[in-house]
Amino acid sequence: MNSRKTPVSKLMDRYYPDPKPDPLDAAFCARTQAGMKVLDAGCGGSRGCSREAPWEEMVIVGIDIDQAVHNNPFCNETYICDLSKPLPFDDASFDIIHCRWTIEHLEYPENTFREFSRVLKPGGHLLALTPNIFHYSMIVARFTPHWFHRWWRRDDGAETFSTYYRANSHHSLRRLCTATGLTVRQLELTEIHPFYLIRYWPLFLCGILYERIVNSTQKLSWMRQRILMVAEKQS
Repeated sequence: MNSRKTPVSKLMDRYYPDPKPDPLDAAFCARTQAGMKVLDAGCGGSRGCSREAPWEEMVIVGIDIDQAVHNNPFCNETYICDLSKPLPFDDASFDIIHCRWTIEHLEYPENTFREFSRVLKPGGHLLALTPNIFHYSMIVARFTPHWFHRWWRRDDGAETFSTYYRANSHHSLRRLCTATGLTVRQLELTEIHPFYLIRYWPLFLCGILYERIVNSTQKLSWMRQRILMVAEKQS
């Protein structure tokens, strides 16, 4: 049996021996309790809310434009839905909206944020994890064609949908929330290991250097890869 490690595996062992906590999972667990109703927006056929939360005692409603959402094992109810159009739910239906790697795909984000605000209960929260438009990986993604994205991610099995990056900065998220009756309670930018460069170890090594630099000072936080946003529906 060949147990030799790849260069990327060795770099991971050296620089990232312990996994970092997921910021969206942490925010979700801190705000959920049994009996809540959660909208998991853009959950696809396999993603779900944190397993550390009392999810089995909550109602999880999954929506996605992909029909694979009906196969999602983490949802109690599922709907095929375009997030840029009116959502098929009554006003004030949900305690929390959970949104992982979805906002970057919104062609008309203000429409979506208005619907999120409408279906949230007063005092409810929108929790979103999304890439930062000022990160180098997003800059490359914005200026390369869609076929390149599919080719780059050909081996990881992930679906690749069109991206617009119209709600992917500190300022754009604040503006959207203000315009749609939501109050931003937390905006946190983080940088983890450069998983998007994992195919080529020299690029991965450059990504490690970048990660160390932008995490060394708060002044460079605007260049980090991920944005966690927590917004509250105004009473």
